[in-house]
Amino acid sequence: MFLLCASMSVTLVAIKAHNAFFIMHLATGKNVEFMEYEGSEDIQHAKKTLEDHRSGALAPGQFKDSELWNLRQAYESAVHPQTGETVPVAFRLSAFVPVNIPICVGMLLAPPTLVNTILWQWVNQSYSAGFNYANRNASSEQDNSTIMKSYTTATLVSCSMAVGLGKIVENAKRISPKTRSFLGKMVPFVAVASAGAFNAVSMRFNEFQEGIDIMDEHGDVHGRSVAAGRQSLGQVALTRIALPMPILLLPPYLYEVMKRNKVMPQGKYPRLAAELVVLTMCLWGAMPSAVALFPQTGTISADNVEEEFRSRVDRNGQPIRHFTYNKGI
Repeated sequence: MFLLCASMSVTLVAIKAHNAFFIMHLATGKNVEFMEYEGSEDIQHAKKTLEDHRSGALAPGQFKDSELWNLRQAYESAVHPQTGETVPVAFRLSAFVPVNIPICVGMLLAPPTLVNTILWQWVNQSYSAGFNYANRNASSEQDNSTIMKSYTTATLVSCSMAVGLGKIVENAKRISPKTRSFLGKMVPFVAVASAGAFNAVSMRFNEFQEGIDIMDEHGDVHGRSVAAGRQSLGQVALTRIALPMPILLLPPYLYEVMKRNKVMPQGKYPRLAAELVVLTMCLWGAMPSAVALFPQTGTISADNVEEEFRSRVDRNGQPIRHFTYNKGI
């Protein structure tokens, strides 16, 4: 992917055909070093260099294509595409896996009491809420009161779903051991997936109600579309459902394979360390796979947006057949 991209012209405008692959490249940790781009000099240097490249101000050969691509990836990994504000390091896509590792450690090592379960679900859902908000579509801003209401709703309901479903299976007395075992593997996925989807929708519900900006191929904004907002939010919810699949469904079977082949370490802490390694590998593969299901720059047909947008023309007087929008992550 990188070699393919490196041979292309670099601009600040997203290249739709490579959006998903760029996100995968970023999320897999190849760009973890970009977490150090805190906003000040590095980000401004990257921005100015890319703008100079667009305007032709750079001397020929001053930067290699690969260097320009690295600058673009660094800039886009640290800055919100609509607001231009620096995204907090912990909520950048490149930080998702490193931040989630200690959360996974807490969930694995904490005694499985109700208090610990609720505590770590709250930590997990609070981080998810922050991640969802930081990577939202920023067409319509929310005041602090609305943000706090969204956060409270997202964490309370998400934690209730995650804890409640597990308790239902745990207390079910009339199901067979085989069914209980199957549900024991499936319920965590259903609980986390539904909680994650609800969290994302709650933190970005204004996109569902008020819509998001839609643009033509030249990047000109034509207004705010509720239809595009709902399509975008539906795609975000689907990524949150897909995300925990490899994290929660694969490890139990991998642990069984390790035990059968006698490669699972003996003893509590060596076993937990091995489980954490497997979990981290699944987490590292799950995030880019889920996010790459839909490109960050989404597309919607003019036939599927509101009537007022269907007869729009672009700056060249050509009918607009498709609009684009920033889906966020």
